[in-house]
Amino acid sequence: MAKVIIYLKDCELTALNNLAQREYRALKAQAALIIRNELARLSLIPNEQPTHQTEDPEPSISGPSEGLSEMQDTEKVVGA
Repeated sequence: MAKVIIYLKDCELTALNNLAQREYRALKAQAALIIRNELARLSLIPNEQPTHQTEDPEPSISGPSEGLSEMQDTEKVVGA
């Protein structure tokens, strides 16, 4: 892996550090992620999706009461 030195203003370094802490990443990892995302956005590198899922892969299943009012409304119209 290549090593790059980046010169930042104090306010930029503080902002980067704050973002890294908020997203539970090391400062260098956060900087690398930002650079990778921007390069992918510009189509300069392939857009790689993360291998792990952060969200629940199961689709939500509607409860038994959902859609019931629509059926009742239909029955009222048909039975009227």
